[in-house]
Amino acid sequence: MMKNVLLLIPRYRTYGFDGHYVMPMGTLYVSAYLKRSGAAHVTTLNLNHHEGEECDILADVINHGNIDIIGFGGLSGEYQDLARMARYARAVNPDITLVMGGGIVTADPETAMRAIPEIDYGIIGEGERTIVELVEALTGNTDVHQVDGLIFRDHQGALIKTANRKEIHDLDSLPFPDYEGFNYGEYLIKNPDMSDEGKRYSQVSVIGGRSCKFNCTFCFHPSGTKYRQRSLESIFKEIDWLTQHYDISYIALREELFATDNERVRDFCKRIEKYDIDWSIQLRIDNVNQELVNLLKNTRCRYVFVGVESAVNKILKSMHKGITVEQIENALEMLHLAGLNSRSGVIMGDTMETAATAEETIAWFLKNHERYRMFLDMIIAFPGSIIYNRACKDGIIPDKVQFLKDGCPIVNLSLMTEQDFLRMMNIVEKYNYRKYNYKNYRNGNNIRQSPKSFDIVD
Repeated sequence: MMKNVLLLIPRYRTYGFDGHYVMPMGTLYVSAYLKRSGAAHVTTLNLNHHEGEECDILADVINHGNIDIIGFGGLSGEYQDLARMARYARAVNPDITLVMGGGIVTADPETAMRAIPEIDYGIIGEGERTIVELVEALTGNTDVHQVDGLIFRDHQGALIKTANRKEIHDLDSLPFPDYEGFNYGEYLIKNPDMSDEGKRYSQVSVIGGRSCKFNCTFCFHPSGTKYRQRSLESIFKEIDWLTQHYDISYIALREELFATDNERVRDFCKRIEKYDIDWSIQLRIDNVNQELVNLLKNTRCRYVFVGVESAVNKILKSMHKGITVEQIENALEMLHLAGLNSRSGVIMGDTMETAATAEETIAWFLKNHERYRMFLDMIIAFPGSIIYNRACKDGIIPDKVQFLKDGCPIVNLSLMTEQDFLRMMNIVEKYNYRKYNYKNYRNGNNIRQSPKSFDIVD
């Protein structure tokens, strides 16, 4: 008998600064793929758009839909939301099968399964094909050991990993995300993007590619290690569908290496002209050139997001960024002179960061952040990243499960003393308008002191 599957988006309690949440596009892709396969009866639920107690809503959907399997997922920083869903679902039906995917599993599968013991199956890597094969195996009572990309427990409770799932080469073969299944129209209304002038934009994210061919130490890509692009034909078919079904005023093209090919950029700019929408892209600093800038400045490209990270070449090298401060300054000025709105971030606390390099970067930031609209942030050792693995090896993160449960807090990865590190963090908080969750595991407690800032800051 065909299984009844519920695909769930938790009610997020870890919202951004403006109270909005980011739609988890991976879940929408998995839903669309599972529905197209016909392998299960699929119900979808976005708890962010339902009033009332989460547990009551979930219980009602599970009971009325005779749900056999619940699938959900997210990033490591969303542990609390995901763990809460698992507990609620298990309380409603102790025999229900719980499947979790996303970055939280892919980054460190064993840790994720131990941190949320209610989970029966974890999906490692891209989830579209894996969820279909898993559902088919559970429906036919066949051997789940033959399904690639899984982690689960045997009868003795030991964790078992199956063979690695091959990445999806042809992204055009995937159906468009299941926007309608997760109340995307309501999402657009409740989560408008705000411009600097206070204008409200109905913003939709379109995934133009997956993964990245670079290996920055602070980054982790749950979609695999091989960079793949969708064709522009596929992208614009999706844009056509979106503009026909929703009142779209702004498209954020999510593709980290969009501008590696100027010809692709030229073609995109030409095609996007027919739509009454603004748009934004992500660029690497070393992809910014005058030809590219000239292509963009005559379009409705509202934002160009670039990663700066540091103003010290030694730190950039340590991060494996593959760029220099000179390239950063040239690129930012080129975008500025062209009248393009750039957005760029500086992240502090690299493994080679010292008080001297921190002061140098902060001084550079204070000089340039208004002109180039930059923001300061702290580096986070997200599971799966190079710096996370190094922090675990060095004992900075002695307990992976506890680190995940703590919400992936800031830890001192640098060469700085605790006092200097806290001084730096206080400055970052001043310009980022937030307080970080900081943890010193070696001392066994959170430290929230307010030492004097660096001399260069009032």
